[in-house]
Amino acid sequence: MKVRLDRRLTRILLVVALAIGTVFAGGSILQATERQSVTNTYSMQAGGMTRSYETIVPVAPLPKSAPIIVVLGGIAATVNDEINRDQLVPYVNHDMAELVYPVGWHRSWNAVGCCGKASAAGVNDIAFIKALAARIDPDRKRQLDVVGYSNGGRMAYRMECTDPGVFDQVAIVKADPLPGCNVTDPQTVLQVAAQNDYAVPYLPGDKGHETPPAVVQVARLRAADGCRGVGGISRPGTTLQYTVWSGCANGTRVGFAVYASGGHGFPQASSTQPAAAQVIWAFFNHQAVATSGS
Repeated sequence: MKVRLDRRLTRILLVVALAIGTVFAGGSILQATERQSVTNTYSMQAGGMTRSYETIVPVAPLPKSAPIIVVLGGIAATVNDEINRDQLVPYVNHDMAELVYPVGWHRSWNAVGCCGKASAAGVNDIAFIKALAARIDPDRKRQLDVVGYSNGGRMAYRMECTDPGVFDQVAIVKADPLPGCNVTDPQTVLQVAAQNDYAVPYLPGDKGHETPPAVVQVARLRAADGCRGVGGISRPGTTLQYTVWSGCANGTRVGFAVYASGGHGFPQASSTQPAAAQVIWAFFNHQAVATSGS
């Protein structure tokens, strides 16, 4: 079933207001009002339930080289909430990508042990995401990436533990895998963290109830990928350190973006740092990160 919601400029203008009008792709500024996009809502059967998801696509058809990015939002967030904070829509407006937002069960994801109503009800979110991936890219001809934030990040990790290979690249924003979920296959993963995150500790001994600390998790990812040597380090802004280890097993990469502040929020752009959206796009596309976001 398909319900077409041709919202176009309404959503774009809202994103522009929140993003202060611009987003960087590498060293280039994207003006969010320069293009239009179309939002569609679909439903499907998966895991014994009726599930839904939204797509945001450019008005013109995308080339096969353009990636599909699936976004798993944080707990208690609507799709609109997630769109407004992740600031990925400008990449659609510029005919660079397609976005897909699966709708969590009662605004939560069952990462097996967490969180909210989805976990309490034992919702089979793994089946949903696998079926969704097969539907949006049935022939596996497109690059299929996933971004997970907080509860959605835990869900993305669950997919990487149980079904590696569903996604080509993964970006985890301020989340850890739950106990029993250990990434063992080489996979391209970006971990986004903050030194003062109250939920995910940055270093051993830091505040935060999730485990392991971000630096420990990145070390585990590097070990799983067989990454050797010192990663390439860049400092795009005074409040961000960004490191990428490339040339790992099977051509995979591991990235680590560390913000000096921001708590558990989705990192936004400022005069001294790029937004998480900019870092994620740069990592997924092997690009340099812009020096700042405003």
